[in-house]
Amino acid sequence: MKIGICDDEYRTRQQMYKEIENYYKRLDVSALTFASGQELLNAVDNDPAGYLCVFLDIEMDEMDGLEAARQLKKSHAHIPVILLTSHTEYAMSGYEVEAFRFLSKPLQREKLEEALKAVEKTKIYQKKIKIISDGGEIYLPYRDIYYIKSENVYLQVVLKDRSYLIRGKLKEQLQQLPQVLFSQVHRSYIVNLLHVRSYDGKQILLRGGTRIPVSNSRSREFKENMMHYLREQR
Repeated sequence: MKIGICDDEYRTRQQMYKEIENYYKRLDVSALTFASGQELLNAVDNDPAGYLCVFLDIEMDEMDGLEAARQLKKSHAHIPVILLTSHTEYAMSGYEVEAFRFLSKPLQREKLEEALKAVEKTKIYQKKIKIISDGGEIYLPYRDIYYIKSENVYLQVVLKDRSYLIRGKLKEQLQQLPQVLFSQVHRSYIVNLLHVRSYDGKQILLRGGTRIPVSNSRSREFKENMMHYLREQR
């Protein structure tokens, strides 16, 4: 995945480039810098699915950040736009282009990392997993899945008001799901941490009232995963 950095100030571009590259040093995410809004738009047009988000300076010569953001929203509305500005009075203008966030210049590392984490959360919840049931291929948003139960050679994928029966193994299914959201708590169950309401040491209570057993061998791992999930929500 790529992150676009668009600012006509070289120093700001380089600072953000270094911070983002360092933040994602162990992941397949790269930062690309652009000196003008048109450069950024051309790059995104060539690879619209490849961008995790873009950072746009509001105050630039020629095409400013707001105009670039407007054009991005028209053709690539799925890409979060984070606006940069040295003047807070410009921030209100960002609502016109549905900016994901605003960052004040000079940039603070903590604020930049908070923005990146917020983008990641949004992207995870929006992603879907493909399953094949009797009705053919179905794409389910991660957030809609409550739990997955193993039943011999089948898996029951349970949502709020329906379920799907598919062929597969629990271990293989878990590998296709983001660890920050899903945890195997029993040899027969994977739960979506988003829907966990409580845990009494033996069972998990999910939103809607369903109770899921937690095996002794999985209890510690579940609690660690739950703590990690809660920290990520801050």
